[in-house]
Amino acid sequence: TPLRSFPSSRSALFDIAISGPGVAMLASLAMVVLGLRLTMTAQSFTYFPVVPAALMKSSFLIGSIASIVFPKVMLAPLSQPIPIHGLFLVGLAGLFSSSVNLLPIGRLDGGRASMAAYGRRSASLISLLSLLLLAFYSFNGVSGIIIFWGALVVLTQQRLADIPVRNEVTEISGLRVAIYNTLLVLSLLTLAPFPGGVSSM
Repeated sequence: TPLRSFPSSRSALFDIAISGPGVAMLASLAMVVLGLRLTMTAQSFTYFPVVPAALMKSSFLIGSIASIVFPKVMLAPLSQPIPIHGLFLVGLAGLFSSSVNLLPIGRLDGGRASMAAYGRRSASLISLLSLLLLAFYSFNGVSGIIIFWGALVVLTQQRLADIPVRNEVTEISGLRVAIYNTLLVLSLLTLAPFPGGVSSM
């Protein structure tokens, strides 16, 4: 979403950028865990969506959560269809979209948060390195999800720099930086494939 006015400070830019995807990621994580729990305790799977077991290994974070909450499903062959509560799929979709949005690239919310946390010059370098990393993963076929979202970032010009902040000198608090770094790690764990999964997911 393009900014229509100049943020007053880096802290204001950070709060604008991180509030949406941050809350969405935490809510999505809660839905993923609850969806797995509801699947485990369900008496009937008649109305549950059926997905391949490989979906559980399309993300390192999802695979790790499933290994703790619902370990039995991680033992299934990748091609085996498994019933899963719809809440899990809603959370999964939200988790992937939030994770991509939190990447430190250009006009993505993650790029804005990165600029607020580290300054424009450092954020530009981080954005470039992130784009190169996306390209590397795309050409090596590590994850189809990364290929799709990487292409979307490039085609929609989200890689470009954002409008300046009126006060780019005053740094944000250490707490804000810690929050961003934590969310960034969660997003990277979400986009990274789980060992033993299929890279074409």
